[in-house]
Amino acid sequence: MRLEMILPKYVDSLLEGNRNGAREMVRKAICTGVKAEQIYKELLVPAMTRVQQLYREDKITTLVEHMASRINRFITDQVQAQLMPSEPNGRTAVVVCAETQCEELGGQVCADVLEASGWQTLFLGGGVPEDELVGLVGKMRPELLVVYGSSPSGVPQIRETIIRIRDIGASPTMNVIATGGIFDRVEGLWKEIQADLYASDPVAVAEVAEEAPQRMHLPRDPMAPKRRRKLVGAASALN
Repeated sequence: MRLEMILPKYVDSLLEGNRNGAREMVRKAICTGVKAEQIYKELLVPAMTRVQQLYREDKITTLVEHMASRINRFITDQVQAQLMPSEPNGRTAVVVCAETQCEELGGQVCADVLEASGWQTLFLGGGVPEDELVGLVGKMRPELLVVYGSSPSGVPQIRETIIRIRDIGASPTMNVIATGGIFDRVEGLWKEIQADLYASDPVAVAEVAEEAPQRMHLPRDPMAPKRRRKLVGAASALN
C-alpha cells in the first residue's frame, strides 16, 4: 500500500472529525503488512504537519485543529503498539515540546521511536518549568535531550535553558537535538539555540541520535561574558 496515495484522504478524515474513517485507513495499512515506522513517517507525521500548516494559514479554525490533532494522536497511540522494540541500549533520553496539540503529538512521536530503538525515554510534554527540567537533567544525566518545536516567543527561553544546563554541567556529555515546528521553518535556528544536532522530522530523531558521537565536555570559562545574542531567525517564523 502506498501511503502517500491515501494521505490526502486521511487528512480530510481528520479535518472532518471522522475518527472511524481515519482509523480504518491505518488498520488496512497494518493488515497489508505496512510497518509501523513507515506509517509514522509517511502518514501520521505528514498529516500532523499538514494540519499545523492549515492552522497557521488560518484555513481551519482552532476547533478543527484541536479535533484533527486529537484524532491523529489517538491513532498514533494505537500504531505505537505495533512498533518492534529493540534491545535496551542502556541510554536515557528526555523529550520536551511546546504546549500545543501538534507539538505534543510531535514530541510523542520522538519518544515512541526512541523507545522502540532501545532508549529509556521520558516524555515530559510541554510547560515544564526551567528549574525542574534542569534539575531532572542534573539528577538523571541523560545522554540525550530532544526539543520538539516551539512558538517563536518560546525560543529565547529554550536557548537560555540549554545554556544553563551547559554552564552548570548538569549533564556534560548530553547531546541536544532540535526538531519540528519552528526549527523546520527557520533554517539554522537549531544552532542559534545552542543545540548540537537537528532532525528533519521526529521519526528521524532516533537515527540522528544513534549516529551522533558523544558530546565533548568543554567547561565554560568563568571569566567569559554571559552568552546573549539576538535570535534573528525566530521573528521570521511569525509570518
